[in-house]
Amino acid sequence: MQNSSRRRSILFVATFIALLSLPAVLSHSTVAGSITTSSNTTTSTEQLNSEYAELIGQVNVGALPVPTGSTATPLSLELPQLSMSTKVQASSNQFTVITPGSQSFIHIVKDFAGTPGTNPNPCRCTPPDMGLAASSKFVVQMVNLAGTIWKNNGVKVTTFSLSDFWFLPVRGGPLGIGMSDPQVLYDAAADRFYASIIDTFDVNRVNFAVTATNDPTGAWFIYRVIAAQGNPLVTSSRTLPDQPYIGYSNDKFLITANDFTYDPTFTTATFDGAQYWVLNKAEMLSGCTAPTPCPMGRNIDAATNSATLNPLTTNGHFAIRPAQHLSATPVLVGDTTPTAYMAENCLTVTPAFLFNNCTPPPPNPPPSTGGGINVYTIHGTPGTTTTTTVDITTVTIAQTGFPDPADQPGNPGSLATNDNRMLSVVWRNALLWTALNDGPADGGGPCPQASCARLDQISTTSFTAPQDFDLTKGTSSTGAAVFYPALSTDSQNNLVGLYGSSSSTQYPDLEVTGQLTTMPPESLAKAVVLVAGTAADLSTRYGDYFWAATDPSTPSTFWVSGEFRTISLF
Repeated sequence: MQNSSRRRSILFVATFIALLSLPAVLSHSTVAGSITTSSNTTTSTEQLNSEYAELIGQVNVGALPVPTGSTATPLSLELPQLSMSTKVQASSNQFTVITPGSQSFIHIVKDFAGTPGTNPNPCRCTPPDMGLAASSKFVVQMVNLAGTIWKNNGVKVTTFSLSDFWFLPVRGGPLGIGMSDPQVLYDAAADRFYASIIDTFDVNRVNFAVTATNDPTGAWFIYRVIAAQGNPLVTSSRTLPDQPYIGYSNDKFLITANDFTYDPTFTTATFDGAQYWVLNKAEMLSGCTAPTPCPMGRNIDAATNSATLNPLTTNGHFAIRPAQHLSATPVLVGDTTPTAYMAENCLTVTPAFLFNNCTPPPPNPPPSTGGGINVYTIHGTPGTTTTTTVDITTVTIAQTGFPDPADQPGNPGSLATNDNRMLSVVWRNALLWTALNDGPADGGGPCPQASCARLDQISTTSFTAPQDFDLTKGTSSTGAAVFYPALSTDSQNNLVGLYGSSSSTQYPDLEVTGQLTTMPPESLAKAVVLVAGTAADLSTRYGDYFWAATDPSTPSTFWVSGEFRTISLF
C-alpha cells in the first residue's frame, strides 16, 4: 500500500528487443506431468475453503470523463507496518554475487513517459505502485489513482480516473483513502486484460476486473473478494488485504494479499497472515453470462486459505505472489485440470516482522542454508473439481537478508528499499523465475551493497534452484545499490530483468539486463540505462514494485515500467 507524502512520481516505459538469432526450443503442452522433488526439499499440503467472488458491475473506459487538473494536498496513509559476468563469492556457503557483464544485445526500441504522480492523478502519492500490460495493439498502465492507455506505438489513447473506473472515492472511509496498489496484466492466451486494486474505502476488499473483449478502451467486468470472510478468529470488516498481487494460468485467476486486522478505532493493526484466492477463470471471463454462467448469477467459484488466518500467531506466511503463467501449465498426475504456481520467500525480514517458514514440520529438516523459496502448486479448479488443494514445497536457496536504505548524492542511506518480500514471479516451460530485494550482512544477507536483486530460477519438475544469485553493481561496499527487480521471459526462456539503482554519486535510475538461454548459468548481459534520474528521492518511500511484461506479438520483445525522478519533492 502507498504511504503517501509529497513527491513527484514520473514513470518511464520502454520496450527493447534482443536483435540476435535465438536457438529453437521444444514446445510444451498441457499433458499429464509428474513431480520429482529433490532430497533437500520438503512439501506440505493445504486444503482450501470454498468461497465466491462477486460481480459488482461493468464499466466502459471509453465513456469515462478525462481527468482535470488537481491541486489537492497529498494523501497520507500509514502502513500497518552477455558475456561472463564478474563473479565474487559472498558468505560461507559460496553464494554467487554477480555484476552485469560486457556482452551487449539489449536494444531500446522506443520509450515514452508513463502515468505521472501529478496530473492526472488527483493526489501526489508515493510510491507510484503500478501495473503494466501490453497486447499486440495496446499498452495499459495504472498508477496510484489514474490509468492510461496507449497504442503500442506510444500514442496515447485515453487517460482516466481510477475513482471512476472502480466506483470508489479518492478519499474517505476509516483509513482516509479510497483505493491503493493498482496492478494490470495482459493474458495472451485469453487475449484479455486484468486489473486489481485494494478497496480501502470499504477496508476489506480487493476489487479486480477483466476486459469484456481484447480492447481495454471498452467494457470491463468488475468483481470483488472479501478478506478473511467467514473466519471467526478475525473481524473481516476491519481486515485490510494489503498489497494484493494478481496472476493467471490456463484456467485459474489468482489473487494474494497480506491481511491486517485493525482495532475498532482503526488505530493499530495486527498481522493475520497471507491470504490467497484461486478463482475459476472461465466464469470470470464470461462476465457471468452465457455460455459460462456463474453460481447464483453473480458469483465466481473460488477457493481460499482464510481458515489459516490467525491474528494471535499469524499463519506464518508473508507476501505470497502468484506467477504470471506465460505458457500452458501441465495437468499433473492425479489431477484433471492444469496446475498453477505461486511463490514466497520463506525467510522474510521486515522492520516489524520476522517470518521464517523455511523450517517445515517435523520430521522434515530445514534448508541447510537457512533460506528457501516456498513454491505453491495448485491442484484442482473451483467450480470444476470437487476440491482445491495446494502443495507447499520449500526449495533451498542461500539465505536472504533485509536490505538497507540506498545512498543518493548528498543523502546517504536515504532511499527506501523496503524488505526482502517476493516482488516478481513468472513461469514458463516448467521454469519459475523469482526476484526480490536482498540485503547485506547486517541484515542477514550476502549482498555487498545496501541492496541487491536476488534472482532465482526454479524447476517445477525437480523443485531445485539451478540458478540462485544476487545482482549488484560493484563488489564492494562502495558500489551502487540495486532494488525493486522485475522479471519476464520470452518463448525460448530468455530472461529480461528491470531494476533501479543509486549510489552516493548516482541519482536513482532505471536499468535493464538479461540472460539468454545460451549463456552460462548465473551470468547476465551488459546493463542498459533506460533513464537516468536527476534528483534524489526525499519522500522516504520508493518503488514498492516495478513491472516487466513480454510483448505477445514480437519475439524477444519486452515492455518495462519503473520509477525515476527529476525533482526531489513536489
